[in-house]
Amino acid sequence: MDYRDIGVALVTYHSAGRQESLTARAFDVPLGGRPSVTALAAWLHEVVEAHDVRSLCIDGPLGWRSPHTDSLHCRLSERAVRAPGKTGLPPDGVKPRTYLGFTTFSIALFEALLETTDWVLPGAPEALPTARIVTESFPTAGWRALGLSPLMAKGRASVADVQEAGARLQGRTGITLEQVRTHDQLQAVVGGIAGAWWAAGLTDRVQLAGAPPFRLDGSWREGYIMVPAPFALSGPD
Repeated sequence: MDYRDIGVALVTYHSAGRQESLTARAFDVPLGGRPSVTALAAWLHEVVEAHDVRSLCIDGPLGWRSPHTDSLHCRLSERAVRAPGKTGLPPDGVKPRTYLGFTTFSIALFEALLETTDWVLPGAPEALPTARIVTESFPTAGWRALGLSPLMAKGRASVADVQEAGARLQGRTGITLEQVRTHDQLQAVVGGIAGAWWAAGLTDRVQLAGAPPFRLDGSWREGYIMVPAPFALSGPD
């Protein structure tokens, strides 16, 4: 894992009368060395404070599976969005095993953000309508919900593939892309669209896949993955 593999984008909803639009600006993570949960959480906190972000979307698991559902190998949210990674019971119930490092890092990042800031998870008991939320996203499900073919895997996608996918996204949503150059940055844009709508109060355009989060044995369990709700958009695919 490397900081260069972390895509970050600020997605903003704009409205003026009946005119509405989205813009997305990508950021490079200004950190080096082996990724640190503490350092990344601190930098994200600086960014969201500087830009008054009300909804922070992270493409990674927020917690572990509940032992009390009918889903034996993954969280209900992962089953709902057909995620390839399966987060089971702690401390290492992850499939495929190659996802273990990424999964534990993501869960620790959510813990750090929720412990040191006023962010809450959607569906948590303390999540008032006006609260700032930090939520899990899944860009592949976002592409599908927007009526677009998902961006191919990073290892297979060329620069031209990323550019072509960005053009399709612009044609479908009208979003303006600023400094969005890499696969990870484009995925961050797609993962943040539902969050931008949520922050603007357009909750009818958002779906929460999964089950409410809760604490068990010192960790978050289940929780929602936020993705766009399927709805008609003007523009070509």
